[in-house]
Amino acid sequence: MASARDRAMIVKVARMYYEQEMSQDQIARALLTSRSNISRILTVAKKKGIVEIRIAETIKRETELEEMLIARFNLRAALVATVPSGSSDYKSVGQLAAQHFLAQLKPGVKVALSWGRSLQAMVNELDEDNRPDVTLVPIMGGMTATPASLSGETLIRTLATKLNSEYLTLHVPTIVQSPDVRTALLQEPSVKSVIDAAKMADVAFVGIGSRESSSSNYILETAGINKVEYPDFWSKAAGDIGGRFFDSQGKVIDKNLEKRTVGLDLDELKKIRRVVGVAAGEDKTVGILAALRGKLLSDLVTSSSCALKLLGLADQETQKGLE
Repeated sequence: MASARDRAMIVKVARMYYEQEMSQDQIARALLTSRSNISRILTVAKKKGIVEIRIAETIKRETELEEMLIARFNLRAALVATVPSGSSDYKSVGQLAAQHFLAQLKPGVKVALSWGRSLQAMVNELDEDNRPDVTLVPIMGGMTATPASLSGETLIRTLATKLNSEYLTLHVPTIVQSPDVRTALLQEPSVKSVIDAAKMADVAFVGIGSRESSSSNYILETAGINKVEYPDFWSKAAGDIGGRFFDSQGKVIDKNLEKRTVGLDLDELKKIRRVVGVAAGEDKTVGILAALRGKLLSDLVTSSSCALKLLGLADQETQKGLE
């Protein structure tokens, strides 16, 4: 049983963290101790009931659209955010994705992540926590041509800092110059171990690129694939996940490009028990629909406008097939 002095310290740290909104680093400096000790005290505060956390869902959801998406695409879960007038799709979807993310954090969970604006929005909405038992793993190499704020390495490091969790990084480009370079990289223990860890993830949270979306263009620019020299590729491309480009049926477009890409391929991604797609913006509809057709996702988090357009596009194409 904790002494009165110990309990007083636990209460003090809890108040500094939860009421005064000080970071764990700030508290550690103020109390002349280590961050790890502060994390331990906060964990004890929860276990002893000194701190009780209740989740009040403030994001309005379109449950009817969620049910329609689940039925239409045989999803395990669908979360559709109602976006208030004048608000950003990214913020609303990010808040809903953050709730779903926290719901997956079982003890010792290993979470695989890609990158992009929607996932960054999710990370932005998460509060600091103490989850040293959680491991975060990238499913793709670092993005050398993308803004630092959107890169997978920045995202995973920011998330790990917020959760005080373990994380791995993949210090290689997503797409390299040749299959030989990729083969050589995959033989490096530091690269192979991360990819092997991603394959063993319990759940994956992935952004979804779509035709003409900025995230997809960053990847293709890195690969040297432009519309002038590769018109066939561009005409077939519907979307991408983790740097893997697919057509309207969720199938790989270019096997040669696949041989230059470092990270999990689509078949390996499918083997992860739960793959959550997070996508905001109507411009992602084509990519989301292709991913769903290819059964690349088990869960989807999106906005009401995107969900409506997605269902409408699916109905249109079904009707064309009947004509």
